[in-house]
Amino acid sequence: MDPDSVLVVDDEAIVLDVLKVALKKAGFAVFTAARLVEGTAMVHGQKFSCALIDKNLPDGSGLDLIRLIRQRQPDCTCLVMTAYPNADSILEALKLGAVDYLEKPFPHVTIIQEKVKAAVDRQRRLASLSSRVAEMNALKAAADAVVAEEPSLQNRLDSLNFRYQRVLALMREVKAGLESGNAATVKTLLSRVTALLEDLK
Repeated sequence: MDPDSVLVVDDEAIVLDVLKVALKKAGFAVFTAARLVEGTAMVHGQKFSCALIDKNLPDGSGLDLIRLIRQRQPDCTCLVMTAYPNADSILEALKLGAVDYLEKPFPHVTIIQEKVKAAVDRQRRLASLSSRVAEMNALKAAADAVVAEEPSLQNRLDSLNFRYQRVLALMREVKAGLESGNAATVKTLLSRVTALLEDLK
């Protein structure tokens, strides 16, 4: 099974290096970008399980990248990184769909590893739940279709049963006519058989 891919976007080279090493050790495939435009290009060309995005980038806001990820990759979990946390920016990030924020400098890389693992596990459980819900919806739709079709199917079965009963009754008459040896009766019955076969076509 391929490792989960993680996108890290930060304009500080040392942050990218530290996170890349730490997350690779945690078993993730890591992709890095130093600018908003680079991160945007990666989101368009690569699928990610998780993204760690610095709020303030040289060419724009990391929140714009989160907004793009939520549109294009709703299954990707986003975490915001910032050296200048404030309630408004944190609230905005959470409203856009980020699940957590990380304050720089990081106390220890293990915290990052744990948060990313937790985010990916959470998203995997949500994806599994969504898949189960989709399966249940599909089963319900199939059941509804059968219920909707049932009157039509019953009508068709009734019609086929009626035709079967007509054929059976006529075959009994034909058998009795043949056994009687009456030519006129047999001729009449053959005429009725012919008419019935035409009707059953």
